[in-house]
Amino acid sequence: MKRIIVLLLALVASTLSWAQHGAGTKGKVLLVVSNPSVSKQTGWPIGVWAAEVTHPYWEFSEAGYTVDIASPDGGPVKFDGFSDPEDVSKYSAFDLISLGFKKDPAKMALLENTLKLSTVNPADYKALFICGGQGPMYTFIDNTELHKFFADFYLTGKPAAAICHGTAILLKTKLPNGKFLVEGKRWTGFASSEEQYADNFVGMKIQPFRIEDEARKMPNSRFEVGAPFAPHAIQDGNLITGQQQNSGTAAARLTLKALEEGASRYPNYVLVHGAWADESAWGFVRNQLAVRANVITVNLKGHGLDLATANAVRMTDYVNQVVDVIKQQKGKVILVGHSMAGMVISQVAETIPDKIEKLVYVAAYLPANGEDLLSLSAADTQSKVGGAMQFNESKTAATLAKEVIVPAVCADCPDFMKEVLVKYHKAEPTGPLGEKVTLTKANFGRVPKFYIATTNDQAVGYELQKAMIRKNGSIKKVEELPTSHLPFVVKPAEFLNALQGLQ
Repeated sequence: MKRIIVLLLALVASTLSWAQHGAGTKGKVLLVVSNPSVSKQTGWPIGVWAAEVTHPYWEFSEAGYTVDIASPDGGPVKFDGFSDPEDVSKYSAFDLISLGFKKDPAKMALLENTLKLSTVNPADYKALFICGGQGPMYTFIDNTELHKFFADFYLTGKPAAAICHGTAILLKTKLPNGKFLVEGKRWTGFASSEEQYADNFVGMKIQPFRIEDEARKMPNSRFEVGAPFAPHAIQDGNLITGQQQNSGTAAARLTLKALEEGASRYPNYVLVHGAWADESAWGFVRNQLAVRANVITVNLKGHGLDLATANAVRMTDYVNQVVDVIKQQKGKVILVGHSMAGMVISQVAETIPDKIEKLVYVAAYLPANGEDLLSLSAADTQSKVGGAMQFNESKTAATLAKEVIVPAVCADCPDFMKEVLVKYHKAEPTGPLGEKVTLTKANFGRVPKFYIATTNDQAVGYELQKAMIRKNGSIKKVEELPTSHLPFVVKPAEFLNALQGLQ
């Protein structure tokens, strides 16, 4: 029962990326790049082509994904000289996205500290994207570990992409049946005509072999090329390939499309905040939950940035909001309600039981038919909230006494969070608190229910939580966390383990 708002970023920008225009709220994408090497053809230092990292990174991050970068050996990687927008050749001087990436120390730190591929858990990523450049022709072509990683990821059905010279891996990557992964599939990569142009440009043969030439020797090859150096990407099932350095954006967009189409492989979580809060209350756990799920948060009317006046807010508004969100999701959802939202999710389950896979109450009010929040809270001898409510003149909104906010809501929060709770505390509409729910065995009664209890809670007391659980009699599993009212803030990892372990 508090308000944790997006402006928290100002205090903890280094750790709470969730506050940045939805960054990371959809899960994670893995980019794989080449470690530095030296070309045996030219003697040049070689690595990854800048635009093949930076342009896909931009697309994925703008779409709401966290992007990690790995390499076979881990550690620092380097841009190919001609791809650097500040290179003396000026070959890529037009590439403002790469220039912006290069000028951001946080982004360049990703290239200085790439993950070692063998330490990566592919289950943590919703898509895989192999970048190109000159390095892969030496560092990827015979890397059986990378080939297996790509094949295994592809076999999960998740989007697996490769672009430019990164597609060299597809010349040797095989499936467990011994066939090449690309056999019978449409795919593309760096074209021989483009290789010839590059050779002519520098006056020597640059690459040890040409991808297109080798691809056309493969059994049942369906290698295709587009216009030289024009954006060209192909999707065949969950395999996505891009032709050259100018195709990174096109391949990334096909990958995003495939992610959207494949969203049904993940469970849907709908998270509903409690009183004196807004949707950003879930900020400490939302991104990590999204690694292996679809996560939607609901900002209830009159809360957070919503400007509805308190006297215009009713319980039916909350219920209709959540119902509308759930109806937009494919398949069923796991509906999670914190605190006051226990009332809301109960009524939602009564309304659309066939769309709810399970209900999860988090330190929440668990009503029976005909009950309302105020009547339930009246029996709470441990709560500090009831006696601290301060009403406006019309009794349509209430705040908590400033000195009680932290002790009641999150005495075990870090200091910066305590400051946020007080600073951004917003009046709560009181009308819904006194509205009774209508619940039946036929609808609400048949939806599986779970509860995450908070044993040190002084907003919704632990004893009341236990009493509501006993009275309901149908809770399939109860997890207990030794926290205040905000377990997802105080112990986010433990909260997620509890939430995802509810079966």
